[in-house]
Amino acid sequence: MNRHTERIAELVAKMKADNPQIIDLFLDQKLEDAAMLALLREQTSAVMQQQYPKAWAYYTGEEQTEQDYYKLMSTSMAYLRLMDYLDNEGKSFEDMNLKGQTVISSPLLLLRKILLGQESSFSLDFLEDMAHLMAQLSGAEERIIPTRNQVQEWMERHPSGLDEQVIAWRAHNKDRIVGLLVHRIEHEEKKSSFYQFKEGMSKKEKHKQVLAWWKEDRFHLFYAIRNAEDLNRYLDNSLDEKTMTIMQDAQKKGIPIFATPYFLSLIDTREPKEQEHEGSDLAIRAYLFYSRDLVEEFGSIVAWEKEDIAKPGEPNAAGWLLPSHNVHRRYPNVAIFIPDTMGRACGGLCSYCQRMYDFQGGRFNFELEKLRPKKSWKEQLELNMEYFRNDPYLWDILITGGDAFMSSVKSLKAILDAVLEMARKKRKDNEKRSLEDQYAPMRRVRLGTKIPVYLPQRVTKELVEVLADFRMKAAEVGIDQCVVQTHISSAMEVTPETKKAVSRLLKAGWAVTNQQVFTVEASRRGHSAKLRKVLNDIGVLPYYTFSVKGFKENREIFATNARSTQEQVEESSIGQVAQRYHAVMRPFMSEASKMVEQIDSIRKGDEIPFISTDRNTLNLPGVGKSNTYRTIGITEDGRRILRFEFDHTRPHSKVIEEMGSVIIIESKSIAQYLRQLEDMGEDSNEYATIWGYSAGSLEPRSTVFEGLTKT
Repeated sequence: MNRHTERIAELVAKMKADNPQIIDLFLDQKLEDAAMLALLREQTSAVMQQQYPKAWAYYTGEEQTEQDYYKLMSTSMAYLRLMDYLDNEGKSFEDMNLKGQTVISSPLLLLRKILLGQESSFSLDFLEDMAHLMAQLSGAEERIIPTRNQVQEWMERHPSGLDEQVIAWRAHNKDRIVGLLVHRIEHEEKKSSFYQFKEGMSKKEKHKQVLAWWKEDRFHLFYAIRNAEDLNRYLDNSLDEKTMTIMQDAQKKGIPIFATPYFLSLIDTREPKEQEHEGSDLAIRAYLFYSRDLVEEFGSIVAWEKEDIAKPGEPNAAGWLLPSHNVHRRYPNVAIFIPDTMGRACGGLCSYCQRMYDFQGGRFNFELEKLRPKKSWKEQLELNMEYFRNDPYLWDILITGGDAFMSSVKSLKAILDAVLEMARKKRKDNEKRSLEDQYAPMRRVRLGTKIPVYLPQRVTKELVEVLADFRMKAAEVGIDQCVVQTHISSAMEVTPETKKAVSRLLKAGWAVTNQQVFTVEASRRGHSAKLRKVLNDIGVLPYYTFSVKGFKENREIFATNARSTQEQVEESSIGQVAQRYHAVMRPFMSEASKMVEQIDSIRKGDEIPFISTDRNTLNLPGVGKSNTYRTIGITEDGRRILRFEFDHTRPHSKVIEEMGSVIIIESKSIAQYLRQLEDMGEDSNEYATIWGYSAGSLEPRSTVFEGLTKT
């Protein structure tokens, strides 16, 4: 008997021991399949109504609020899942991980075949998930919520980029990279007109000169790494053969590589035995290095979000008719604005970037010289601002790209000035309208950026002066919230340079919020909790914790929704703010210069390590985002099938309201996810409760963001 057969026998024996009542029903060969399913449904509904009435009300839709969700414990949630499995037994679903191939979910009849020893196609991952379900149904497997002390112990495993030891080894890294840059400048064939050594400079003087240039953002952009060989060289030839092969293949396939010397200095190139915290930079590496899946899928990646597919003159998936390619829109009151400037570029490229879909057409945005504003941009900017002015619902604009801070200070100022003028005109127009016909005045402006991570040197005094000036003038036209939205996924990305950049933004009167991307590496126990704490320390409010979006191309870094929900319930929850502080937090966003002190006052007063103002969620492969879902099926290889409902706490277009639920087939099983964690040195036993999280509920918006609508 091989190990695979042994494991099947072990899981079958476990199910029989954990839940003999249900398993005996599956084994009753006097019952036809249909009769067995009917009897199982009858018994399940009876148990739920008698013993778990809250779960039954949640199942029927009578009680489905967020408060109702938290009343579902391990056993009652298992019964909810069993009913959902029964409702969807035998149904087919389109699996975009398999290029739209149809898969059939028949977990109950497939399990019956396995138990009866009949020939069937399945994986151990499927059987393990079903075994946990049987144990949860009988109460043999219960959910034990970790204590606050346990969560804080997990947090301590993850260092911060502000720790003295980390700063010290990164200083050595920086010094080594500066040496490589000296050599490059000395020997480059095409000399820079600006970055040149004076004749007769010694090695020491050249080194000192590069250290001075290191403080300039354009220096890092000019000398950004663009190929696999240079990437390995700047990482001290530390990449293993597998990683190098993938990066070389990615380059051949046409996937761009772009990393600044500053960002590469954050990667620990020492041998694992020399590292104080082995694996501390895994979350950073996760979006620097590509996966085999991404390389193989590149060229056939399909858009995850339907509103990314837009045709001129036609409404997008949410039903909005847009003025140009510069505007993306999902909701009535907010729109994304992507200017035709260098803001269409980024200071680095993340492996999970949603624009991989767009890059396939050769539209790379790392040829920075080509992204200077065209002569027609001024007219285009005016056209887009007229769209905002004449829309009765829009009051929130998110300027992003690319990256809003990649625009030159001059270009960004022109954009912000145009926003001010538009807001002024919109308010003036309202003076001529009746009370019933008033248009929504502009209230919030946001700038989306990852510059504080990739290139904090770009947050210059000149940039901050422009932002401070806008903040002052914005208040005069009714824009009361100015926000910079960052993308930081690890406490190791928060460096002294990042802290300085954030401090400048806060002093300019701009609140800083963060959207973490919840990769496998970032999903380790305590990792997100530690990030929240370190962000709070420097005055940043957590805003969203996003599950990775995308199909097979992002499978390697995708952490299952069950893990996101587990993190929400078991780890993020220790930072929940008591009701008595909710009113105190409301003015925080408009008093950004005092953000550090304001956050500390809540943490100390409520005796919590951080304030969890973010919501764990997922951008749906339809329109919008949510974390309200149920597990309605499972594939033969153990990948869960989830049905998501839209976020009903915010307004949607009529098209979205009529769209209904969204089905997602996950790209990996929970068992596969846990194996990845084990390969990183994690103890999978610490994640044992993950199997029971088969439903989720989007958390309510924090009062600190009250009145804000999200994209």
